Amino acid sequence: MGKLFAQMSVSIDGFIEDRVGDMDWFAGDAAFDELLTSTVRSIDGIIFGRKAHELGAEYWPTAGPSAEDADVAEQIALMNRLTKYVLTRSGHQSSWENSKTIGVDDIPRLKASAQRPLALFAGARAFQAVLEAGHIDEIRLIQYPVVLGGGTPLFAADGRRHQLTPVETRVLASGPTLSRYAVTTNRASKDEP
Repeated sequence: MGKLFAQMSVSIDGFIEDRVGDMDWFAGDAAFDELLTSTVRSIDGIIFGRKAHELGAEYWPTAGPSAEDADVAEQIALMNRLTKYVLTRSGHQSSWENSKTIGVDDIPRLKASAQRPLALFAGARAFQAVLEAGHIDEIRLIQYPVVLGGGTPLFAADGRRHQLTPVETRVLASGPTLSRYAVTTNRASKDEP
């Protein structure tokens, strides 16, 4: 049985994009490329939100790495070869190789049949829906040293408590901090009936 981890880039104040929807505050670099390569090397498949899948489908099938960048070349091959699951309620169709549509309720079945971990690369709404359903086993935050002051928050302000246990923290050479947390409990706040 595989576990599901969510890997998300986030600002220090908890946003995944700024007020106008830009994510230009984080940029790929050698340290991030090494992390992404080792991540996609270790998984059986990727669960995307619909928007994240559309962005990936625009980029990865036609991406062409420079001859010097072995990490990016491996990422391209893996991203196109891996099974990709798209969380959608609308029956989203994609021509991106090995893409399949699923609902949140399909995730336990995928985890049960996986031999290695599954990764969740998604926007805030998809992340929050999967976390709320109790399907995320680990959260991996790549926290960039920037304060956005507003934008799209990663976590919902819904009064639910999610107990996390630290697994690892390390600073990437380019400045962001990777923090891994095991999700130990999901429960309603004490204020809920």
